[in-house]
Amino acid sequence: MSAQKRSSDVVDCNNSRRGVWLVKVPKYLSEIWENNPGGDVGKVVSTGGNINFVSSIASTSESIFNGNTGLTSQASSSKLAPPPSEILPIGRKKTGATEMPKVHEFRMTDVQSQTLAILSEDKSHLHEDATVRSGNLSIEGRVVKRAECRPNKDDPNYMGMKVNQIQRVSQPKHHVKQIDKAVVKFKPTAIHAETLSKVKAKKEGIKTVRLDRDVLREAIFHAFEKHQYYRLMDLQKLTNQPANYVKEILMEIANYNTMPPHKSMWELKPEYRSYKTEVKTEFKSEY
Repeated sequence: MSAQKRSSDVVDCNNSRRGVWLVKVPKYLSEIWENNPGGDVGKVVSTGGNINFVSSIASTSESIFNGNTGLTSQASSSKLAPPPSEILPIGRKKTGATEMPKVHEFRMTDVQSQTLAILSEDKSHLHEDATVRSGNLSIEGRVVKRAECRPNKDDPNYMGMKVNQIQRVSQPKHHVKQIDKAVVKFKPTAIHAETLSKVKAKKEGIKTVRLDRDVLREAIFHAFEKHQYYRLMDLQKLTNQPANYVKEILMEIANYNTMPPHKSMWELKPEYRSYKTEVKTEFKSEY
């Protein structure tokens, strides 16, 4: 954050007095919420002093109960042999998919020794500069309660979910498969693609002509009209000139950045720039 340029130093504090709850939820539950932005995911019900979260989304996808969600699609689609020992609770049959627990308990704790607040950042107006500039900051509220969302351990859906997760993790990563005939992966070729590309590059390098310094300088100026920052390799490809020759011209008309966010990139010197700058006028009143 320190290396990014701030778009504004003003922090919106209109909602600073609003009380919010800081809730820690299981990973599978947070993934379901992220996949349903703006939709109804459940209700918070308070009965007899107990606060429960009742989910309104019935999910039976095995990807939610996988130990590693990033490899879910590959693991579920691959035809792997089942593990030698299958862990199943007594009296429960094996099913292809398990439903997610619908009821989760909120275990509330007061926040007395800490002052916590929720800070949000809006980058919707930055567009392509969102990675190098910070957005508008605003306080969404202060934390008045902390809670931990836990499923009921006696819930059969929760037990089935944990069983599927244990089975998924216990499967071996490597399997031995016997093949009937040898598979030829690499067929002999007269010339490989790598060698062909090198030969083509040498031929094109011989045909290139060293441009005049003024012509090359104009070509570099024309490139900087499209983008403000360039790497030496990119300018070499655009002009089709030797790297040392392009660098000589850049030393005359451009500056080399050594600090992020545009480290190792070239930028035109101030006297060669023609960018539009915002003019700010300040009005002072005297009494």
